[in-house]
Amino acid sequence: MENSQLIESLRTLDKNEIKEFGKFIRSPYFNNRSEVIRFFNYIKKFFPEFKSNELKEENIFKKVYPDKKYSSVMTRKLISLTLNLLLDFLTIEDFKENKNDYNVKMLDMLRKRKLPALFQKRSRITGKNLNISTLDIYYYEQKLKFTSIQNGYFLNSDESSFVDGLQNELNDLIEFFLTGVILQYIRLSEWSRQLNKKFDLKFYDEILKYMSADDEREVTLYSMYFNMLMLLNTEDENYFKKLIISRDTLKAKLGKIDDYNVQIVSMQYCHKKVQKGYPEYRKQMFEITKKLLAADLIPDGFIEPYFFTNIVRNASLLNEFDWLDNFLNEYKHRLNPELSDEITNYSQAMIESAKGNFEKSLMHFSKIKIERSNMKLDMKNLLIIIYYELNFIEELISLIDTNKHFLQRDRSVSDSYRQVSLLLMNFVSELIKIKSSNKKISTHGLRKEIEKSDYFIFKEWLLKKAEELK
Repeated sequence: MENSQLIESLRTLDKNEIKEFGKFIRSPYFNNRSEVIRFFNYIKKFFPEFKSNELKEENIFKKVYPDKKYSSVMTRKLISLTLNLLLDFLTIEDFKENKNDYNVKMLDMLRKRKLPALFQKRSRITGKNLNISTLDIYYYEQKLKFTSIQNGYFLNSDESSFVDGLQNELNDLIEFFLTGVILQYIRLSEWSRQLNKKFDLKFYDEILKYMSADDEREVTLYSMYFNMLMLLNTEDENYFKKLIISRDTLKAKLGKIDDYNVQIVSMQYCHKKVQKGYPEYRKQMFEITKKLLAADLIPDGFIEPYFFTNIVRNASLLNEFDWLDNFLNEYKHRLNPELSDEITNYSQAMIESAKGNFEKSLMHFSKIKIERSNMKLDMKNLLIIIYYELNFIEELISLIDTNKHFLQRDRSVSDSYRQVSLLLMNFVSELIKIKSSNKKISTHGLRKEIEKSDYFIFKEWLLKKAEELK
């Protein structure tokens, strides 16, 4: 019984929901079987965990049917009836919570029953509710249904309104289609990059042509999605600007998840610009981060570790240390408890390193089991810098040697990560040679080599170290 689908479903209810489900079961409209009520009244005592030796089927049967001999068939029937009632309850509650779904369905019922006065009254209410609704794919779906139902009503009562409504229905259908299909293009494009897989993006070229033809069109959710899609696929600065403008235009009606996605895509764009040698985008990325946190846009649940550490790294490089203290205090509890200590210590190590407190940074690293971490390559790169700054030459040479062997063995490391790590290690190895030599060796050639290399995150630090050895 404890591992049944019923118990698994009941565990998802909160205190108020279990109470409302009790009322639902006792309603003769939904349930006319008294044994189901007795069954629920007994098992609800074990809410919320529903773990007890008293939840054995034989024991429950005796409580529900005190005068009958135990029957596994009757018990299974009882569990099945209660589960079906629970599924009905959850579905109805969800339906009631979505006001637009509820009102549109009600409106269609009034149309079918030919109740014109009520239809017109509820139509006005539904239209007002839709106008103030959050913009998302479901809004466009309900808007299309609303227009379609109105047209069905006008077909037999007002031919002029029906004809005008046909154009509105087509417009709503196109809005719904474009919103859904461009959102799906974004998803498939991202999965395509991650999995190195090609998808059949039907109508892609036609929609790009349609969307690009009218640059002055009204800002809608699908036009914002289009800017997001094109920014992800082209990294064109114009789409970045348009995305920010469209987000700011729609922000009063924008859903939380869409606002979050806009901010994340904008941050990714800034990060890529930094990687390509435009460090001024760090500040813009920091401002977007603050906007995202101020609007409380991070989805419920645990914060993704790389998202957390990227925020810390960027703010550290901007010397935003007071802000970082507040960030860590406020958000470290949102990390997965199994990873919290590791991510917090790594974050503190980055902060102390950025401050120049390399001994403190190393102290935080001593609390991390680096070899077990998913971020061990990032951590080891930072350790290379710390060892160099502390002049731990033997440890540094050993770490570089270990790291190079790891990169040769592990094929799961991306090419970009591999290249950055190898550049850091090769240049640091050259710095060690110059630093350890008794002879005067010019750093001019090394500085030229670092300058010629493509931009990567450690480039400024390496140039600074080469200059110090001049």
